[in-house]
Amino acid sequence: MSKDPFAKLKDVKKNDVPKQKVVPVKERKRDGEQSYTLWLDKEMIKKLKLRAVEQNTNVKLLIEDAIKQYLK
Repeated sequence: MSKDPFAKLKDVKKNDVPKQKVVPVKERKRDGEQSYTLWLDKEMIKKLKLRAVEQNTNVKLLIEDAIKQYLK
């Protein structure tokens, strides 16, 4: 038995060498966002949910749009 730990590498052919696959790093969906919790009136939440369904969107986007308009 050989004491050389790299002796097996001499037997590896060029085509047998495994290749590493390079995969681009994916950006996380929420990288530019931060979580914030707030309490709203139950009736207001109901109205927001209904409006979101009517406009084929979601409550988060409705609230974001309202805040953007307020901050202009």
